[in-house]
Amino acid sequence: MIEWWLLLFGGPILALVIRWMVKVPYRPKLLHTPYARPGPWHYLKIISGRIWLAWKLVRHPRVLNVYDTTSKKYEKVGLVATELEKVWELPHELKNRESVDGLFFFGTDGADTCLKISIERHANRQAQVSLLLALPNGITYQLPGSPDTLISNTDGNECFNAGGIKFQLIEAMRKWRILFNGLAKRTCNGEETEIHFRMNIVWTAFSRPYEFKREFSRKLLAQGMARELWRGRQEWSQMSEPSLNGMDQWGAMVGTYQDSSLNVEREIYLRSLRQRRWGQRNSSTLHRKLDIIGACEDGNYFYLSATSDSSRLTHEVWGHLYHPNGFLYKINACNLDLERLGEHGPVPNHFSIRFAAKRRNYHAIIHLMPSQYENFLGRPWLHRSTTYPCHLTLNSRQGRVVFVATNVFHGDCPLEPEASVPYLSAPTRQPSSTELEKLVLLFDEEACRFDSLVGGKGSSLALLSSDLKKVPVECKVPAGFCVTVNAWKAQLKNNEEVGAVFKHLEDVATGVVEGKLEESCAQAEKLVSSVPVDALLQDCIREALQELFGDDAEQKRFAVRSSAVGEDGDVLSSAGQNITVLGCQGFDSIKKGLQNCWASLLSYQSVEYRRQHGEPLIPGMGVVIQEMVDAEAAGVLFTVNPNDGNPGKMVLTANYGLGESVVSASADPDTFYIKRTAAGELSVSSRMVGSKQSKIILSDDGTREEKITEEDAVALCLPDDKVLEIGQLGVYLEKAFGGPRDLEFAVSRGALYLLQARPVTALDAWTDFELRHEFDSPILTDSDYLTKANTGEVAPGATSPLTVSTTIRILDLNFQTIVKKQFGRLVDINPWHGGRFFSYQQNHLFINVIEAFLRDIEEEISDNIRAIDMAVFGHIITTPAMHRLGLQRFGVAGLRVKFNRYRTVFQDLFFNHKLVARAVKKFSDYSFPTESYTDSHKLYDDICVHLPALVEIGRVHTQVSRASAMTQLIAFIILLDGRKEWTPELYGEMAELFSSISNVESADVPVALKELARAIAASEAGKDFSKYSLEVASAWLEKDSGQPGKLFRSFIARHGHRSIKEFDFATETWGLNSHSLVSVLQSMVANPVSFAASSQPTKSNDDWLKIIGQSKPGKYRALKFFVPRSRNAVIAREKTKSLLIRTIHVFRMAYRKLASLLVRDGKIPDSNLIFFFTHSELQELIRANGVALINKANRRRKLNPELDALVFPEMSLGIPKPLQDSSSEEMSVADGVQLMGTPVFKGTVRATVRVALNLEEAKQIQNGDILITRSTDIGWSPYFPLLSGVVTELGGLISHGAVVAREYGLPAIVGCQKVTQVFRSGDVVVLDGSKGTITRVETSD
Repeated sequence: MIEWWLLLFGGPILALVIRWMVKVPYRPKLLHTPYARPGPWHYLKIISGRIWLAWKLVRHPRVLNVYDTTSKKYEKVGLVATELEKVWELPHELKNRESVDGLFFFGTDGADTCLKISIERHANRQAQVSLLLALPNGITYQLPGSPDTLISNTDGNECFNAGGIKFQLIEAMRKWRILFNGLAKRTCNGEETEIHFRMNIVWTAFSRPYEFKREFSRKLLAQGMARELWRGRQEWSQMSEPSLNGMDQWGAMVGTYQDSSLNVEREIYLRSLRQRRWGQRNSSTLHRKLDIIGACEDGNYFYLSATSDSSRLTHEVWGHLYHPNGFLYKINACNLDLERLGEHGPVPNHFSIRFAAKRRNYHAIIHLMPSQYENFLGRPWLHRSTTYPCHLTLNSRQGRVVFVATNVFHGDCPLEPEASVPYLSAPTRQPSSTELEKLVLLFDEEACRFDSLVGGKGSSLALLSSDLKKVPVECKVPAGFCVTVNAWKAQLKNNEEVGAVFKHLEDVATGVVEGKLEESCAQAEKLVSSVPVDALLQDCIREALQELFGDDAEQKRFAVRSSAVGEDGDVLSSAGQNITVLGCQGFDSIKKGLQNCWASLLSYQSVEYRRQHGEPLIPGMGVVIQEMVDAEAAGVLFTVNPNDGNPGKMVLTANYGLGESVVSASADPDTFYIKRTAAGELSVSSRMVGSKQSKIILSDDGTREEKITEEDAVALCLPDDKVLEIGQLGVYLEKAFGGPRDLEFAVSRGALYLLQARPVTALDAWTDFELRHEFDSPILTDSDYLTKANTGEVAPGATSPLTVSTTIRILDLNFQTIVKKQFGRLVDINPWHGGRFFSYQQNHLFINVIEAFLRDIEEEISDNIRAIDMAVFGHIITTPAMHRLGLQRFGVAGLRVKFNRYRTVFQDLFFNHKLVARAVKKFSDYSFPTESYTDSHKLYDDICVHLPALVEIGRVHTQVSRASAMTQLIAFIILLDGRKEWTPELYGEMAELFSSISNVESADVPVALKELARAIAASEAGKDFSKYSLEVASAWLEKDSGQPGKLFRSFIARHGHRSIKEFDFATETWGLNSHSLVSVLQSMVANPVSFAASSQPTKSNDDWLKIIGQSKPGKYRALKFFVPRSRNAVIAREKTKSLLIRTIHVFRMAYRKLASLLVRDGKIPDSNLIFFFTHSELQELIRANGVALINKANRRRKLNPELDALVFPEMSLGIPKPLQDSSSEEMSVADGVQLMGTPVFKGTVRATVRVALNLEEAKQIQNGDILITRSTDIGWSPYFPLLSGVVTELGGLISHGAVVAREYGLPAIVGCQKVTQVFRSGDVVVLDGSKGTITRVETSD
């Protein structure tokens, strides 16, 4: 009976379910459509597709997420990019005609600035290139060839360089440099003008990379697959596998652009999406593609893509969203429909899209702006790509969108297909063993194109000689050959005297032995010039002369030209460093010229030039022997303006006679400016007649200088038609080499001779703006808040690049790790973000207030937040606007957050001491013995192996600091006891909380110095100690066998690793340079009052606790429990900080040892320069050529004092801006002026003010002064015995100045804003440490 009932009712129900499963969504029928339609079994196919894709995701997970910040392996910690990340970022091989390799940047801000810039590399030195910069004032800049995007004759090297655009990888998945230097089309009010345009931008990541091929939305992809016909598993795989591989990443662009016609450089700051793509292009099957890049003011950034490709999926939608909480989510639902959005007409001016990511729904309303910009892809044109800058409203928040619509193009292309000219480059193979042994190579031999065999000049001439048939003008390269580098080596191989002299020269140059480099070079140069030329080499030279010139060789004139290895390269020109001998006639003259060229490699100017650039000191030299041209006129052509890289302004200089007068600047030549348009049209725009008083011509004994007649001197040495002919030659060679060229030419009897073509160097040099901002952390929104509180103490001023790339990055990674441990799945560790919690701006360290302090918050500003403000800032700083931003980003703290909060408090209270004990045991005597190292490669590798130890102690200190802040917060809340007003009395109670802290390591410094000063004063040298020079006083203390020497050496053993800016590797600690300590000791000895027994530190008692206990026993018991733990937490924090600084010092010494080895190896010119490389740059420097890096490091070092002098406000909204010179501000100087800060230690004192913003100014401190400064760290501790009070602008109740002042019993206030500007040295003030006030009673004269 049951069976019948089941059949009766179950059958219809099952039929309805099946019908629903195979139901096809309604669509209006169209006769012709490129889109596949959902058919029968549509929903079953979706389910099957999701199952298939889930299995695929398991089999092919993300490959870039391999970091573990707690790992003991250097590669996994997250300090540097992995090898796989580097492989993904570097240009990929183009295997066939359909291969593509591209990099795309899209950027926008909140003021209608829009940037789109891209290079997609194709085979045969071609690329698809796009540039669009649209400004709020309506001006736009595009490539001059737009709307066409095809560029030929690109740089043949594996790099992103085409059409004036260059993308340079700085650090894989973290930082890129974007350059444009070329002609651009400016459009203003509908009028187009061709101008020279420059753009220098640094792009920095703030999101992890999104691997779209491995982290797609199963739901969206399955919906796309379900539309298509299924014929089997192979087709499933094809549909689910994109033809391109790559990743997306969000970041920020900071840089400048300059329109040469306006001569104004402007700054831009854009939030940006970067896309990296490589694989096989689908241009023949692509029907349509939409890209939507959205940036919202609240920090939400999203990308949506919809593609119709007949070879794969006819309707695919995918995307991702970066949330301001730090997570990058895949978009798993979206109503974007290709058919309904501009398929059958123009894109509507207003449209909306709904999408979802991580259970959050988003509604994007997009409004197209009036302007739109077209590009055509392919040649002939296959697709039209239209870019629309748009306004965005995302969930009621405002923003901007870059909308790109790509459609099939059905019109005619007015441009013909084009091909690149033959590429002039060295062979891709390695030289054969036979070629390596040759002593002479003719220009037309392929082996002569190897720089390593014949040097830079020789290989360039060989390349020029190889293909002149397609040059648009008639020209010749004078015949010749090269004496190889192997000949140089063979010449000197078995000469022991030469070997000894070379060894001595290298030892002097690298500091291994003392001596004068100039004298060593002169000795080596003289010796090499006197060594007879090898007999076999002489025979080879005779054979080459006979083969090329026959019996006329003895009558012809030759130029014998130096051609050192590495000369005339892309980075280093070495112009004029080695000699050229002109007019050689006869074999003996050639032989002598050869010896002189060899000897010039050892000249002082040549050796010092290479030493300064980190090149091998004696690299080997080829020598060019070339027939001379008896020139009527000769000169140099730059295919771009060498001053600014303007390709529209070619510069030609020439003089009568040989070109030596132009190259050596011995005469004032004629100058011609050739105007070049983007279409390649040339015209002489201006001419400047040089004075040309003399010329150099050939003579019987070589060359001679001859005076030019007055008639010739006032005339141009070249006619316009010849100038344009030379210009055409330059344009062709620029195409053939794939970059700007510097040509040397000669004209004789109307014929044009090409003598040399080298790259124009220094065009890509970093600007000062880029160097100022290259390490800047990306700021998520313009409403983010950055503070110098705390960081102004631990890292005052500018920090060295080496420290930024290691210690500062470690601090941020550790902060992320600790926050992750507390909040669990609510936090995503992001090693790719260059400063998520500890932000870096112009080499100064900041804390991101929202990220660091406003994650765990209530609906209203709570006492917890105010207590944190007091501990860190010394005053209340959290505003309603900041609180709202925290709520928008992280929401109200839920049960999970509160549970994690209390769990963390419990762990910090009861288990923190164990963590500290383990750290003390492991790191008290941590060492990394480096003195035995002799190999820089090995030492660098071992530094990398040991760096996880620095990460570990840094993590311990971060966790202990968090515990210290947590216990203080609880104690503050207990003290508050429900009070709503934060009164001075409450501040006083908070200060009392820490008044009895003892055994703080940083406070031991002034106490120990007092004892040492007392011992010095009591010694025999006490009377004269203050009169000694610093060198003499330091030497006496180091060698003294009495009590002062013992105390001094004991102090250095305990505190020698500490100093001002002690987190910075570049700092000289007290142990490395004790002069700052000795200077303070001399002041103390000269003022015995400073170390009198009566001025020993006083300790406050806990009577205030007993008073509280009389009226509120419950509050007393709570404080009795928490106050000791708060004090112990401060002690633990200072202890782990000392351990961290001690470990940093271990690595400081390791890097200093590495620097000495690099100087010895000739890799860097001086040891101090090592601190101006990043850690990863050092690897590149050690393993490869470092010329560009050394130039950059020198520029950084030169700029560092300027950056170090910058002063920033305590709190900055958005991008921090330095304060202007306070001397320019009008500050009151009247008596009675009073400022208020947070009281730290009770007491009132009347004394003279000493305003000291740095330790150099602190040297002026006199006994009894009140110190006013921005902040202090342990480097200021030696001055505390001289002081009668302390006032700081920055710092909270647990800052260094507060801790030491309490320990020393000095009246002190912190967080007193603008105090360094209001008061001046010499003012007499009253400092009230109870009320937290400082009042001027007398002004300085």
